[in-house]
Amino acid sequence: MQSWKAFEAAAPDYANAAHRLFVGSDGAAIGFLATASPDGTPHIAPVCPIFAGDDLYLSAVTHTPKVRDLRDNPSFALHSFLGPDDEEVQLIGLASEVTAETERNAVHDAIQFGSFDKTHPVFRLSIRAALWVYWENAGKPDTRAVRKRWGPSASAI
Repeated sequence: MQSWKAFEAAAPDYANAAHRLFVGSDGAAIGFLATASPDGTPHIAPVCPIFAGDDLYLSAVTHTPKVRDLRDNPSFALHSFLGPDDEEVQLIGLASEVTAETERNAVHDAIQFGSFDKTHPVFRLSIRAALWVYWENAGKPDTRAVRKRWGPSASAI
């Protein structure tokens, strides 16, 4: 598992693509979080990833499926919106709930908009694998997908 900073050092091209695809021109990040409930039911929800310090975080309203899922099963997939030429990034890893008040405050201070309550749970996302996909020659007869995988479990994505 890698912190965001360690992921940037180990796979700078992947991290640059992820940051570029998650963070909009207004500075707010948006992506889709995939989780699974205790009975295995998959869930996907829009989220606002938070880049704070050396790590990547999520904050979510307390009584949502994503909070319940991450508390019961910390595995996640975080997927970007599509960029130009259908470029996309998916990060796979484990989430851990942050309880230290200093770290929670630092995360909330990094949020670019005011829709989160400081009492909502905060999760640190550790990255285990990444998938980066983009298309070469988009819109032409020789269009082809370029799929790049990083990490020990990258073959699973």
